[in-house]
Amino acid sequence: MPGRFIIRDPLALHREGVMKSRELVAWKDNISVAAYISEVIKPCLGPRGMYKLVSDKFGETAVTNDGAVILEKMELHHPVAKILRETAKTVETIIGDGTKTTIILIGELLKRAERLISHKVKVNKIIEGYLIAYNLALHRLREISISIDKIDDAILKKFILTLFNSRDLNDTNFLANLMMEALSYTLKKINGKYVLDRDSIRIIKKIGKRLRESKVIRGVVIDKNIVHLSMPRTVRDAKIAVLNMALKIDEFRHLQPYKYEINIRDPLHVEQFLEEEEKIVKDMVNKIISVGANVVICRKRIGKTAGQLLAEAGIIGIERLLKEEDFNAVAKITGANIVADLDDLKEEDLGRASIVREEKFGDKNAVVIEGCNNFKGATILLRAGLEDLLNEVEHVIKDAIRYISSILEEPAYVPAGGAVEEALAITIRNESTKYSGKEQLAMHAFANALENIPKLLISNAGYNPVDVIPELRSRHLNGEYYYGFNPFSGKVINMIENSIIESYKAKEQILKTSFETATLLLRIDEVVDRRYAKRHEGELGGQ
Repeated sequence: MPGRFIIRDPLALHREGVMKSRELVAWKDNISVAAYISEVIKPCLGPRGMYKLVSDKFGETAVTNDGAVILEKMELHHPVAKILRETAKTVETIIGDGTKTTIILIGELLKRAERLISHKVKVNKIIEGYLIAYNLALHRLREISISIDKIDDAILKKFILTLFNSRDLNDTNFLANLMMEALSYTLKKINGKYVLDRDSIRIIKKIGKRLRESKVIRGVVIDKNIVHLSMPRTVRDAKIAVLNMALKIDEFRHLQPYKYEINIRDPLHVEQFLEEEEKIVKDMVNKIISVGANVVICRKRIGKTAGQLLAEAGIIGIERLLKEEDFNAVAKITGANIVADLDDLKEEDLGRASIVREEKFGDKNAVVIEGCNNFKGATILLRAGLEDLLNEVEHVIKDAIRYISSILEEPAYVPAGGAVEEALAITIRNESTKYSGKEQLAMHAFANALENIPKLLISNAGYNPVDVIPELRSRHLNGEYYYGFNPFSGKVINMIENSIIESYKAKEQILKTSFETATLLLRIDEVVDRRYAKRHEGELGGQ
C-alpha cells in the first residue's frame, strides 16, 4: 500500500532475530557441538562397541553402530553438526570405513584445542602445531605401511574379516566367504592391475530364513512379477532384450515409441482404430521375436495387447524397472545393450543367461536371472528374519565393496587394533622436543587425541586402559609398532602375525579428513545464524 514505510536502524547490519557469536564464544559453541557428537559415537568404536537405536522424523528406526547412519538418522540442525555429518558421508563414500574414528578424532582435536585456548594459546599457534604433527603423522604412516606385492584371495579376506569384526556382526566368516565369492565374479584385471566396478555387485534383501541361507547369484534378481499369467515361469538359455521404452500405444503422445496420429470422425471406425492399434503393437512384438529374444525387460509399461502376444510366443515380460541403477545393472550383468527404439534392436544387443525363473520369497515373487557367466557381475541375496539385521548387513557389505575398491587403488596395509594411532602418537611426542614454542603444546594435544583411539578400543571391550596402555606404549617405544590391542582376548598382540590388518589408504584418509575438518572449525571466529531472522510487512521479499 502507498504510504506504508519500514523504519529500521540505518546502522543495523543484520535483521532482527539474527544470532551472532564471535571468537571465544563461537569457538566454544562449535567445539561443544563437535564434542557432543563425538561422545555419542565413542561407545560404538571397535568390535565390542555398542549399538544405537535411532528413529528419524518419518518414524523409521535403525539399530546400528555405523557412524554415518547414526548421524544421518539424528536429524542434526546445527551448522557444525551438519559439517560433521557430511564429513562422515564423505569418508564412507571414499573408503567405506573409518567414519567413527574420524568423528572421534575431530572431537578430540577440538576439545584439546579449547583447553589450549583457555590457557591463552593463540588459535594460529594451535593450528601451526597441529599442521606439524599432521605432516609427521603422514610421514610415519607411510613408513610403517606394508605394500601388497600380489593381490590374492587370502589378503582380501583378511581385510574383509577385520572390517566385519569391527562391526561386531555374527557369522563374520560366512559373510566374508559370501563377499569373496561375489568378488571372484566381479574383479577385473586391467593392465596388470585389479579393478572393481562397485556397481557390478548388487545386493537384494528378502525377509525370511536365516542369515546363513544367504547366497551369491551369478546374475541378477528383479523385484517384479512376470506381467502375464500365461507367460512361462521358467526359460532356459535366455536371450534378453532390455528396452528403455513402453510396449504399448501410450496415451501420452510424447511417450509413444512410434508416432502415429489417428483421427476418428465416424463411430463405425472405432473397430478399425482398435485393429490399427493392435497391428502397431503386433509389429513391435514381431520385431522382438525376429531377433530371437525370449525374455523382454522394459523400463516402462508392457500393454495388455503386447503382454498377450508375448505370452503366445512363449516370451517372459517384465515391466517398470523405474530405478535407473537397477535397470542399468540388469543390462550390465546380462551383457545386453539398452535399446530405446525397436528399429535398432539386433541379435547382438541381447543379453545372455542360462536360466530366467520366477521364484517366491516369503509372500512375494521375484524374477531371478542366473548363469550370466560371460559377464562380470553378481547379486548377493541376503536372507534374515529381521529387517534391521538385513539393513545392517547390507550396509556393511556396501562398505566392504568401497573398502576393497580403495585397497585395489592403493595396495598397502597397516596393523589394526590401535597400533597405528599409538605409533603416530609416539613419533609426534618424540619430535615435539625439537620445538621450543607453544606449537609444542599443540603437537602434544594432537598426539594425545590419536592415543585416545586405542584407549577407547580398550574401554569399549570392557578392559581398563590404565592396565593395557603402558604395555602397548612399551612395545612401541621398543620399535614394535605392529603391536596392537585385541578386543576379543584383551591382550596386546602382534597384529600382522594374527592377520588383523587395515587399509593404508583408509588410515591416511581418516588423518587427512580429521585434520582438515578440525582446523576448518578452529578458523571460524564468527558465526552468523540467519535461520530465525524476521521479515517485516511491506519489505521487499515478503513478510
